[in-house]
Amino acid sequence: MQTCVSPTEKRRIVIAGGGYAGTTLAVRLGRRIKPSDDVEILLIEPNPCQQALSELDLVAVGPPRPEFCELWLPTIFKDLPVTVCYNRVHSVLPDEHAVLVGPREGPHEKVPYWRLVLATGAVAFVPPVPGLKEHATTMWSVHDAQELQRRIEGQFRIAAKTVDREARVKALSFAVIGGGATGLEIVGTLGQMLPKRMREHGLDPADLRVHLVEGRPDILYDLPESLRKKAKARLAKLSVQLHLGSMVASVDETGITLEDGSRVDASVVVFCGGAKADPDANTWGLEVDPSGRLTVDESLHASGRSDIYAIGDVAAFRDPESKRTLPMLAQFAIREAEHTADNLLRELRGGQPEPFHPHMHGEFVSIGPGWGVGWMFRWHLSGIPAIVMKRFTYAMYWYEVGGLRLAWKRLREMLAMQR
Repeated sequence: MQTCVSPTEKRRIVIAGGGYAGTTLAVRLGRRIKPSDDVEILLIEPNPCQQALSELDLVAVGPPRPEFCELWLPTIFKDLPVTVCYNRVHSVLPDEHAVLVGPREGPHEKVPYWRLVLATGAVAFVPPVPGLKEHATTMWSVHDAQELQRRIEGQFRIAAKTVDREARVKALSFAVIGGGATGLEIVGTLGQMLPKRMREHGLDPADLRVHLVEGRPDILYDLPESLRKKAKARLAKLSVQLHLGSMVASVDETGITLEDGSRVDASVVVFCGGAKADPDANTWGLEVDPSGRLTVDESLHASGRSDIYAIGDVAAFRDPESKRTLPMLAQFAIREAEHTADNLLRELRGGQPEPFHPHMHGEFVSIGPGWGVGWMFRWHLSGIPAIVMKRFTYAMYWYEVGGLRLAWKRLREMLAMQR
């Protein structure tokens, strides 16, 4: 087994997880430490490719392509004093100030730390609805997006061989469950891009049916009502049929049955109903909240542990003003990472950690690759201005971790995927 660490007298900061939070933290620390800090930075992440979660809709509906990376970690860290161990954290030993690294079945390497930052993220949550797990694909990774792409291509092949129009329409019926941001982004891209894809396959877009199912009476509850209305108008323009106000009772190979007894025909079902914190977090001997997220104090320390921080989706930070737990959003993960990096630098230099104060500056949701809704400070935006701002937030992240060259490269790739 390849070892993660070598003997050292330096203080070691171990970062578990290479998503938005972990990568931002490692880059910020790597750029700001000094030789006099006498510190080693170790990032533990099993995948050298940070997946393109910001573009899952484009990966799913666009032309087939291999695994798509948002960031290639060896490139990000090649000129920084950050060691990357491509492995997984198996368990945390808080009383021994160490983590065990390795596969579930072993063998495991014990890695001591001076400070530990847990940023292992979240996984898709699928409720125990009959047939949902068996017949729907989730949308939480590039692998999920590629599975949706495979299913779409499969239905195109079936439709091409089907003479009866009613049967062909059923073969080309797609449903998305979940009226939050992820569901809207997927269903909007289906509505906008599938007609073009169908014409390329010699199919008639008039046979396409796209459905959005949401158990609550409305969509996008995180946005103001005026923006929700604009989002629904956009969906109507894309011929997306809305089914609101009734929960999913069951899913089978031909569609969805709702609790009100209505039926939604769908040959392909996508579930975008939510996520839960990394389930391994429940096994680490640290305090968790009822949802399974690690509880943290005002400085993002794991409860009762001054040497362990938890940030991003795996952490349950309660806003001291609203008393509500922060949602699983990339912007909070990034800001928590920046704050934690600064706190670690304070500790390295004899200072004390400072409290984290969350601020949400805006939120944007794409409904198709070229249109969106959202808000920023006091402004409500829709259409092209909103989608420009959404893409700008991605570029800001790429610039922060990889500089101008990476931001420009990724923007070009994103624009190419929309054509």
